[in-house]
Amino acid sequence: MKELPFSHGRLAFSQGTLALEPCLPETMELRTKLHCQDQCGLAEAGFFDFEDLAVKRNEKDFVWLHLSGSLGDEFWKHLSDFLDLTDEQKKLLRGPHKGSFYEDFHNGIFWTLARPSITERVDAIESINFFMAEKVLITRQFSHDSAFTMVSHKLQEKGEYFANNTVDILATELIEDVINSYVELLKLGGTRLEEIQNKIILKPGKHELELINRAQQLIWIFLNQVWPIETVLLALERSQNPLMSEKGKIQIGYRKDEAAAVIRLFETYRAMSYNLMDVYVSGLSLRTNKTTTILTMIATLFLPPSLIAGIYGMNFAIPEVHAAFGYYFCLLLMFCVSGSLLFWLKFNGHIELE
Repeated sequence: MKELPFSHGRLAFSQGTLALEPCLPETMELRTKLHCQDQCGLAEAGFFDFEDLAVKRNEKDFVWLHLSGSLGDEFWKHLSDFLDLTDEQKKLLRGPHKGSFYEDFHNGIFWTLARPSITERVDAIESINFFMAEKVLITRQFSHDSAFTMVSHKLQEKGEYFANNTVDILATELIEDVINSYVELLKLGGTRLEEIQNKIILKPGKHELELINRAQQLIWIFLNQVWPIETVLLALERSQNPLMSEKGKIQIGYRKDEAAAVIRLFETYRAMSYNLMDVYVSGLSLRTNKTTTILTMIATLFLPPSLIAGIYGMNFAIPEVHAAFGYYFCLLLMFCVSGSLLFWLKFNGHIELE
């Protein structure tokens, strides 16, 4: 497997084409966060070096090391020695990946998940790598976005209620946080779809058509990101690796159900986006019908005056032509006939005048 550059760890949407483009620089400052689990629960601790980490690993129930930014060769060497990683495992943990997948090894379990970055809009998609070994969990993030800040604070607040859990339970909590990021995305997407629908109903135009196409593309992109997550969770649930306890597999099953629900919601939103196209076409048809109605009404109203003007303006002797007020009488007759026709069309419901 070819290792992707560091800059591919976070892919942002191009404003013009919605293509996913790398948005990270080639290097970023290294940041580490260490959490340790004991009988008092999960607590944050300082990371000094891997010798100290090995001591904490032996003394504590488990340790969780979260890495972000660029890591130097020396750091990767110490990490490889600490976890007894092969070159292939180190390459998997070090670099970003195009999609979510799972690998089982004799010394641990690796998986990677795609996580959306959500603010007031959809910003980007980021790869997050996981490696779970005995009494240790390593999470690898590429940007400095606080991916697991909220969930770590929530687990620390639980205190002793989260104690006596194994490292795979922590992994399920982090996976749930990734799935919840897609739920937040769906909430934002539902609001955007309603806004597009309201715009279409008020005034369907070229801009609204572009919004529909953009929504369809975004939904399809994220649907392709969510599908592999369910596959990863299914593999974790069926894993025979002793790192996965029975309690952990039950929790993974719950996460798999949540991922399946997210997929169904994405498929529902995808169907809604295609229904928006039907609403758009119906709106255009209504505007076209209204325009046609107005033009037909104008043409119909001008038919009687044209007939009267044609008869009155013939080039042969007609007594009415020489009348003193014939011209004004002809105009009045045109107005009365057209007005009567307009009233008849309105009275019979053929037209609606606002």
